[in-house]
Amino acid sequence: MPNGNKGDHPITDIVVWKTLRFSPSVDALIAEIVKLGGEKELERTFNLFQPPPLDDFKRALQGMRDRLWAEAKESGWEV
Repeated sequence: MPNGNKGDHPITDIVVWKTLRFSPSVDALIAEIVKLGGEKELERTFNLFQPPPLDDFKRALQGMRDRLWAEAKESGWEV
């Protein structure tokens, strides 16, 4: 069972431990999505232990990040 240690979960590895998990750009997108409040959506949308091919994954993450950013901006967040 995961307990927050390094290697337990991709999101924790990226956000807490700053460990490279997928690629620098994909990891940065995941960190942005989490910062925008999208962690649960990220987990619902993707199996982070077996993600899609990297280019497809990156495009999907960019779309998710852009949408969350726009929603946050509309809601009055200072992003």
